[in-house]
Amino acid sequence: MHRLKNGLTLALMDNVNDFLADIIDKITFYLENIQPWAASLVIFAIGILTLVGFFVMLKKFIKTFIILGVLGGAGYLIYTQTNLLDGILGSVLKIF
Repeated sequence: MHRLKNGLTLALMDNVNDFLADIIDKITFYLENIQPWAASLVIFAIGILTLVGFFVMLKKFIKTFIILGVLGGAGYLIYTQTNLLDGILGSVLKIF
């Protein structure tokens, strides 16, 4: 819990918990009042969608990591093996 200068508390988690508690209560009430096999199918479908979403996010993260690695390597080669950046920096400094 974080305290501000005037003694008020900044309790972000309390707001999040209050918001999610109502949603969780509604979902739990729904799952308790349907047939067990239907509740199992709903939970199974949610699990599959969660796994698919996780793997899609992981795939995008790997692609981003590879692209950043290639761009970083190209930038490193340009910085160390050429004097291209020196020419650009020299021309920019002449303007100012």
